[in-house]
Amino acid sequence: MKYSIKYILSKLPDQPGVYKMLNQENQIIYIGKAKNLKKRVKSYFNKQIDNIKTQKLVQNINNIEYIITNSDLEAILLETNLIKEHRPKYNILMKDDKNFAYIKITLNEDYPRIFVTRKVLKDGAKYIGPKSSAGKIYQTLNLLRKLFPYRNCNLNIEDQGKAENVYGKKRKVKVTRAGIKYPCLDLHIKRCLGPCVGIPDINAYQNTIKQIIGFLEGKYQEVIEIFKTEMINAANQKNFEKAAKIRDKIQDIEELFEKQIISTPDHQDSDIINFYLENEKAYFNVFQIRNGKIIDQQNLTLKINLNESDNDILEKFLLQFYLDLPLLPSRIIIPATIENQSSINEILTNQAKHKVELVFPHRGKSDQLLELSLENAKSYANQSRAKWESKFISDREMALDKLAQYIGLDKLPRRIECYDVSHLSGTHTVASMVVFENGFPNKSHYRHFKIDREFSGNPDDFASINEVILRRIKYLKPELDFKDLKVLKNKENIKVKKSKHTVFNGKMLYSSKLKTIIQIDSVKIQLIQKITRKILNKYKTKRIYFILDQPFADKLLTIGFEELKKIPKEIQKIPEGNSIIVFDKNKNFEDNSFKRTPDLIVIDGGKGQLSSAIKAFKKDIKTIPIISLAKKEEEIFMPNQKKSLKLDKTDPSSLLLQHIRNEAHRFAIEYNRKLRKKDYTVSGLEDIEGIGKSISNKLLKKFGSIKNIKLASEEEIAEITGTRLAIKMKNNLF
Repeated sequence: MKYSIKYILSKLPDQPGVYKMLNQENQIIYIGKAKNLKKRVKSYFNKQIDNIKTQKLVQNINNIEYIITNSDLEAILLETNLIKEHRPKYNILMKDDKNFAYIKITLNEDYPRIFVTRKVLKDGAKYIGPKSSAGKIYQTLNLLRKLFPYRNCNLNIEDQGKAENVYGKKRKVKVTRAGIKYPCLDLHIKRCLGPCVGIPDINAYQNTIKQIIGFLEGKYQEVIEIFKTEMINAANQKNFEKAAKIRDKIQDIEELFEKQIISTPDHQDSDIINFYLENEKAYFNVFQIRNGKIIDQQNLTLKINLNESDNDILEKFLLQFYLDLPLLPSRIIIPATIENQSSINEILTNQAKHKVELVFPHRGKSDQLLELSLENAKSYANQSRAKWESKFISDREMALDKLAQYIGLDKLPRRIECYDVSHLSGTHTVASMVVFENGFPNKSHYRHFKIDREFSGNPDDFASINEVILRRIKYLKPELDFKDLKVLKNKENIKVKKSKHTVFNGKMLYSSKLKTIIQIDSVKIQLIQKITRKILNKYKTKRIYFILDQPFADKLLTIGFEELKKIPKEIQKIPEGNSIIVFDKNKNFEDNSFKRTPDLIVIDGGKGQLSSAIKAFKKDIKTIPIISLAKKEEEIFMPNQKKSLKLDKTDPSSLLLQHIRNEAHRFAIEYNRKLRKKDYTVSGLEDIEGIGKSISNKLLKKFGSIKNIKLASEEEIAEITGTRLAIKMKNNLF
């Protein structure tokens, strides 16, 4: 049944609540919350949506249902619970469908057990976690079993009181749920105290469990002090074997925690959260600080929608991560304030039964830990990317072979270059060139391009990609062969003293070593640099001096040549209206990347970008295979072919192209951000005469941003710069 979306929108209330979007099969594909249901839901249909994923969502909406709530707080809770229950296709979700892992200590039993679980129950047991990796928990438990002799079985052991007149036993016990023979080997190798046969005192066993809990909560120093006391007592009683074993335990604990150098002076229990966005995923890092020390970290991934703000992503993570946790710290340090911060504070406080506060620090130790958390989030993203790439490392050769077949290449594309353009509303336009050789990235060959033209408010990706390819292929034009050089006599009779240098006059090249003149016919400006390198290598000289008319000399100054004010002593006379420029081999190195010819060029984009790139090729350039890759459907466009090529996204050649394209996108964005940051924080101030780095830093430190400096009064600025510079800033910056 097809519903009238327009009619549904007209009936939406102006109240807080949760909305559910359903497709033709009546499946929930998106769940969201809103302070005002009518305004929020209508926004999906009223505005121009640029994000492809959101466009697809809207196209698939067949029906909209909603639930009215009494407050924003209720809406937040309901949305989170519904998302966890239905896991809609277009919602931000944790990557792993499984629940988090916990260490469970059955304090509700006489002789508590310790094991890994993914379910948290209100059963009187103690849960320590969450942990994103169960493997790490098992490693921890293996160490604990070496340090503390606790039981590792599923027997149900009930204490029946003190044992009387029974040799070796201290307690009467009742054992049920006995699926194994007991006591087991652990008792004989002293990995267990033997509660199944009543050997340990119940208080002694429970004291061991308390030590384990303290250890897991980061209070290992207290555990070490207890062990030291036991070691001294054993030594005083001349039980040196027992003292030596306790000493070894202390050393094991200290070795485990010796790398723990990060701590907070307030000794509060806190979590530090930061995240890094890349390729429709948010990589989160969570530092768990207990008793002032970092005892663990968790790395988690959220699948995100590109139209989701950082605020939304952080809020969704907090709710998905913390809402079902049995133990919460008193503080959660976050990298930014969020819209519903007070509501989430209330939700988490109610859950934890103690005050929980979200904190955004502006400076100090917590801010430094946020930076560290961000670095770990980036590292996690890099590791995740490496794992994804490694899934088809063995298939790289096959990927190249298949790619060559799909696009009709005569040989494997051993060197692939990919180009992408990045800008912000047409400003700070840049492009990237990434290089893959034999299917792997060669980052030393990556290059950036800065597009001098600006298309403010009306970006022109086609013109930008055309310019980039033009600039790239100029390095691929045929080099001048020495057979094209003619040796002539010196007819102009310009005097040149004997010298180790070579002098070029107009189109006449003098070689003092050979005492000849070399004439170059039909010289083009773009070939001068390559000709010069050939001559430098041919005659084993380091410099070439050129005597040129001024317009011609000015052109060469743009491609690595320098103007000389002082005439070299080897040259006695130069014609009027000319100047001398020099090419120094030591100052102009050949670009190892640009001089290589690619086997395939990939353009990030569709037909338009491909056409613009093809126009850059000239007849005197040997055609290089070129394709474009459109991200929407991962379509491959090829020259002179109307239909695109669509590969299975799991095909090795498709994965390789996606990897290359994502690298080009990342590299371009990084350069764009770098230029914008430099422009916003430096050039706007330091370009003003009299404003140097020191004054610029003081202004930014006081006002926080260029925008705030613009809003400041002349008197406020003058407190740092003085009146004269403040007036100059008002005239130039604003």
